[in-house]
Amino acid sequence: MIDSIKTYLKVYENDETREIFEDNEFQSNRLAAMVDVFCAVILLLSWVLNLFGVFTIPQLRMNMLAAQGMLLLGIPLIFYKIFKKKRKRWLKYVMILSMLAVCTDLFSVLNHNVLLLMVLPVLVSSRYFSKGFTMIVAIASILLLAVASISALYFGIVDLNFYPAPPDGTAIVIEGGLRRTITSAGADPVRVLLRTLLHGFLPRLLVFMVITMVSVLIAKRGHAIVLEQAEISRATASVKAELDTANRIQSSMVPTIFPAFPERSEFDIYAAMYTAKEVGGDFYDFFLIDEDHLAMVIADVSGKGVPAALFMMATKILISDRTLMGGTPAEILSFVNERICSNNQADMFVTVWLGILDIRTGRITAANAGHEYPVIRKNGGEFEQLHDNHSFIVGGMEGIRYKNYEFTLKKGDSLFLYTDGVPEAINSAENMFGMDRMIAALNTNPDAKPDEIIGGVKAKVDEFVGETDRFDDLTMLCIDYYG
Repeated sequence: MIDSIKTYLKVYENDETREIFEDNEFQSNRLAAMVDVFCAVILLLSWVLNLFGVFTIPQLRMNMLAAQGMLLLGIPLIFYKIFKKKRKRWLKYVMILSMLAVCTDLFSVLNHNVLLLMVLPVLVSSRYFSKGFTMIVAIASILLLAVASISALYFGIVDLNFYPAPPDGTAIVIEGGLRRTITSAGADPVRVLLRTLLHGFLPRLLVFMVITMVSVLIAKRGHAIVLEQAEISRATASVKAELDTANRIQSSMVPTIFPAFPERSEFDIYAAMYTAKEVGGDFYDFFLIDEDHLAMVIADVSGKGVPAALFMMATKILISDRTLMGGTPAEILSFVNERICSNNQADMFVTVWLGILDIRTGRITAANAGHEYPVIRKNGGEFEQLHDNHSFIVGGMEGIRYKNYEFTLKKGDSLFLYTDGVPEAINSAENMFGMDRMIAALNTNPDAKPDEIIGGVKAKVDEFVGETDRFDDLTMLCIDYYG
């Protein structure tokens, strides 16, 4: 038992489990306060019944017990009211000790018919999930049970079923204390005490012990559950910290400083990535290959979470490194596909749109590996989808040869790229945002700057989705070409 108490205190003082134990004690103290109120009601009811002669306890003694009990209950309830939000550790001892004292008073008044009252402190103490604490309360309850039983016998509060019938056949009359009662009944005092012990106190003690053992097991199991919760909380906190770090690393992998090229007047570009989880599988990228060529990439990895994020970073590095080496988008994607397929044990794939803008002429050479159609706005017009030629996804099969296609941005034109998380966003009615809503959101203010265009689409998606959790990442890229 002492080892259990030491273990409890050692664990409790661990900063990582302190909050969980404090929350548990807060709930347990509230339960103890409710039980104390229940005991107070029973005590007052007993006092009233005694006034009307239902009980035969001397009124002076009953008045003293009632006053003492209300005082013992009132003080801890006042302490609870004052200190419950401060979560003082000593408060539980005050609550249980007062409960023990009052239950003893009640037992001495009502005696054998209310044995369960003495079990109340043990049951409540098990809610604190400390085996040692419950054992101490149980031992104290047993001792007080014995004291209360002896006190009840002394004052003549007896169970007549344990007394032998008088020799003359008359009924036993309770006239005073135990000694006087036995003498008037003509019974052997030793025999009466033995019958009371064997047929009264001992069976009740056995029942009490069974309930006590169950309470100890409950406390032990509850303590183990609290420790498991603490371990889960630590693991969750550790995972969250790692995911936060992964999120920062992933965010640092894509351009996040805008304006991205303040020294260039030929174009204005902006992009944003909103992950459904801490980390996601979408990514975008843009970078100057040389002074006259700008590469733009947007991609969506299959899957979600950490695996998709790892695959995303590997793919992004492969694409950017290979693009800087030169070549057309089709050649770049073919190279990346072969590299991924050569060691793709996770069987993941990625859809990619890769375009290279000739900054001098506005001509874009692009390749689409299973990605969404780009959206283009001509100067003074509205955004419209460009149904380009699709090739196979990257990472799905070796030997794929991707195809280039070209289109030209003229002065004042805009290009909008996105992942499927935008049109496939779902609301609470399980309706998709859809391509029509996305185009309408883009055309709400088509002459706006790229950052305003993306912000407007994101706002429309959020309004449509409402409180529904997003299941997919949202990634968008927009460029205005000034020529």
